[in-house]
Amino acid sequence: MVDKKKIAEIFNDFMALYTGNSEIGIEELCKKHDYHRMLMGLLSNLDEAAKIQIPQVMKECYGVYKKYRNLEMKAEDWERIVVETRGLSIKWQSNKWCDRILVELMGLLEEDDKERKRIAEEVEKEMEAAMQKQADVA
Repeated sequence: MVDKKKIAEIFNDFMALYTGNSEIGIEELCKKHDYHRMLMGLLSNLDEAAKIQIPQVMKECYGVYKKYRNLEMKAEDWERIVVETRGLSIKWQSNKWCDRILVELMGLLEEDDKERKRIAEEVEKEMEAAMQKQADVA
């Protein structure tokens, strides 16, 4: 599962770097977060990032992630996410930096969704095996 605290920490560390409040540079930040794909996304396309209000974009993008990160995702949830992220992309004029952040966050949501489903399937199989074993004993 995606470590939600880690994602928040990456966002906070990037913002500190962006605002000049960080005491460590990019290289140390990458090492600290083990070159996490979210950090790499935030560090990509910085020429495009300079064209938009980074703090506002980060707040809005992270807001979408935060809204959906703990849900058992259904098709309609994915449809809402697509609509919301498309809206943000349009709002920020399809800025490459913004779009990359949205893609990375959606990837994290998808990773969590797959992991939850895998765990649910394992639990279901274990329960069926336990029930079968109990039926065999009876």
